[in-house]
Amino acid sequence: MYIEFKLPDGPDAFYTADDFRTLVRQEMQNWSQRYSIAYREKTIKYTVRFTFDRDEFYSFWNMTWNPGQDSQLSRYRMVIDLNNKI
Repeated sequence: MYIEFKLPDGPDAFYTADDFRTLVRQEMQNWSQRYSIAYREKTIKYTVRFTFDRDEFYSFWNMTWNPGQDSQLSRYRMVIDLNNKI
């Protein structure tokens, strides 16, 4: 299971991929410090994935994730791998 944010990948994007990755990292770090929950991060091409050690944290993250004014941070996918290969 993981949380995935798609990075912008075109010249017409509001953010560059690096700027958006930095913004997502900062918001995740703030969330992590606020709730004392560790996470791992992995960037694959134009996606940033975040994982937790325990499955319960995904539901908690989903209920408490409040990115504020930036609507780009509201666009994420929660991916559940039924084969546990992630």
